[in-house]
Order: sequence, then structure tokens, then C-alpha cells
Amino acid sequence: MKNGVSVISTILNEQESLQDFVVSLFNQTYCPDEVVIVDGGSTDGTQKLLQTLAKKYMGKLVYFIEPGLNISAGRNFAIKKAKYPIIASVDGGATLQKDWLKNLVSPLQQDKKIDVVSGFFIPEVHTTFEKYLAGVTVPIVEELQDEKFLPSSRSIAFRKEAWESVNGYPEWLPICEDLIFDIKLKNKGKNFVVNAKALSSWRPRETLKKFFIQYFKYARGDGHAKLWLRRHLIRYVAFITGILLIYMSFTISVVWLAPAFVGGMIYNLKFYNRFFRHFPKEKLYINVGSYFVIPFLVITGDVAKMIGYPVGIVQRLKGKIKFEEYRE
Repeated sequence: MKNGVSVISTILNEQESLQDFVVSLFNQTYCPDEVVIVDGGSTDGTQKLLQTLAKKYMGKLVYFIEPGLNISAGRNFAIKKAKYPIIASVDGGATLQKDWLKNLVSPLQQDKKIDVVSGFFIPEVHTTFEKYLAGVTVPIVEELQDEKFLPSSRSIAFRKEAWESVNGYPEWLPICEDLIFDIKLKNKGKNFVVNAKALSSWRPRETLKKFFIQYFKYARGDGHAKLWLRRHLIRYVAFITGILLIYMSFTISVVWLAPAFVGGMIYNLKFYNRFFRHFPKEKLYINVGSYFVIPFLVITGDVAKMIGYPVGIVQRLKGKIKFEEYRE
């Protein structure tokens, strides 16, 4: 019980992936003491499958049907029901390597001074488009070592007492809730570490439309929570500057394209680096294509963010969500 582990997950309409997900949890080299799943009101057969899986893993898998709960409320509900002092959080649909849980929780079990452990993601891609999108959206391990890094609750472990100390996930926030949770923990002085051996994979969005909506919602959540104002302002300034340089190249002199081109390349270097690190043995034509597609995807994501952020601010000012002040 002292070092027992409860794995918690919130799901919604995960019928296609749920069985593989649950089986992967119980096939870990370090088997969880329990798995607590909260279903937010699925309508696709997920709940019937949960019943079957709960019988198969009797005493190890417990589930609750709580229609209408958002991710934060679902996570808080699951953690309250959890029996053990170490909580590992993962989203349904993730693909977990067999040592994922062992590597995720071992720092907590070995060192009482550690409060939070973040796992590491690798992209799970099915198409060339998803490879390019992984370069834009999936960080490399060096980025996770930054002290300012805020781990996703798709793959994180923490002490239940740490969760209690910050009153859990912010249920007033429909998205970006894990970032606020992280910030609250850091403001409390909790110790974070990253274990890159705790590997899981996640599939990027399959289409450009889904990617745009995803980043619009992320930025809207930033606006709701008053997060990353400086970062968003820099993005607006960068785009306005780029547009002005391009305009000047047409109206004054083509030489103004040079700083626009150089600035764009510098802006995209991080994403090229990610792509080539994720896929070091890719075919030549796909590598060449990355130089054209990745900037387009970066622009698409940034436009989505530039639209979503003010929408979130307006919704917050109109009182459509509750608001708390957080430091960047």
C-alpha cells in the first residue's frame, strides 16, 4: 500500500481503442494495483465494453459512468476513488510500451523528494501527413528537460498528497487543465522530473481540419486561463512583421524578401529538427517535402492560435467561464 499505484483515465467514445488500451495496462512489466476509468457519457458501445473488461480484470479494474464530466472533473473523480498513494494518469487511446508504468512511477517509489514524474511521447503515425504534423506537434526529449516544461497528463505520475495540496485539477477549465495543474504544483514548490524511458505514443490529428480545431481549442483555453500572454503577443508581432516585409518586397524592393525568408527559416528550425529527429531514416522525397509542408502546418497552427486566443479572452471577460489568476 505504501508504494501502491492507481492508474486513472478519463474516456469518451473509445470503443475502438479501449480493449487494446486496457490490455496494455495489465500487460505492463510493473502491473498497476488498480485501474480507475471514468466514462464521461459514451454513446458508442464503450460502456458495454467496460462492463466486459471489468469482469475480466475483477478487483483490478473499476469504472464509473459520469455523463457530462469534463476531463478535469473526471480526473478528480477518479483520483478520489483511487485507493493508492501514487497516481499515474494516462488518456485512453495512448499506446504504452511495456515498461511505461515501471519507468514512470519508479522515481516516486525510490525518492520521497520527488512529487511529479513526466513520461515521454513518441509519435504514432499512419500517413506521411501525420509524420509532418508530428514534427510540428510532438517535442523531442531535450525540450522536456527545460525547467519551464509543463507535462501533459496524458502520461504523468504524482503523489496523491501533491494533488490534494492544490485541490486537484481545475474543473472550471474545459481545456489546458493539465497545464494549470502543473503550474499550481510548481507554485507549491513540488519537485518535477522527466523520465524519458517512460515511453508512450500518441497519434497526431489525421486531417488539417482536425489539427486546426485542436490548436484553436488549445489557444482558446490559454485565453480562458490567462496563460502565455507574452508568447501569444510575440506570435502576433512575428506574423505582422512577416506580412509587412512581404508587402514591402512587392511595393518597394524584392530585397525585403530576404529578411522575411531568413526569419521564416529561423522560426521553423525547431520543427525541422523535431521532424528529422523523429524520422531519421525517412525517404528522400518525404524529407524534401518537409521543407514545404512543415512551414504550411506551422502557419496553420499559428493562425488557429491567433484566432482562438482572443476568443478565449472574450469568453472569459463575458463570464462564460470562471477565472483564476496564474503566473506564466
